Amino acid sequence: MNDRAQMYLDAFFNKSEFPGGLSFSTALDQSNLDGTLESLDRIDYLLDQIRNKFKPDFKSFLDKPANQNFLYLLAFYMGHVITKVGGGKVKWLSYEDMLKEIPDNGAFFQECFQTSVTCITPAMFFVPLNSITSRLFDEVTTKSVRTSAEMNIKPK
Repeated sequence: MNDRAQMYLDAFFNKSEFPGGLSFSTALDQSNLDGTLESLDRIDYLLDQIRNKFKPDFKSFLDKPANQNFLYLLAFYMGHVITKVGGGKVKWLSYEDMLKEIPDNGAFFQECFQTSVTCITPAMFFVPLNSITSRLFDEVTTKSVRTSAEMNIKPK
């Protein structure tokens, strides 16, 4: 999963093709994703704009590979910011790998889209797609991509 994360980030930063496409690529480019915590505020804003303008349905949205790529890229980007701002490394895990690494998590986390990519940050175990999908699909949400990432930055 670490290789997959790097592939997504490299493709985005190098403006390469994403197999299956990348939804909202122009908006992502305009969001100035520069590896800072402030860039996560811009992701929160982008997700709010998409939610308000398109009112996406979770299941229908996930039916398109380009939309899934968009969400996965945002998750991997959150890990990139956590690493850049806080140091240390993020270890990316599939759901199956997460259960091997932390067997007790099976009692707390069902297998679903949000848990298809998880990670261990320098601070704790993290499910970045949870805050991303909550921000995008929940009518009322208190979830913030930035706040979620900040909780995973180990204090210096």
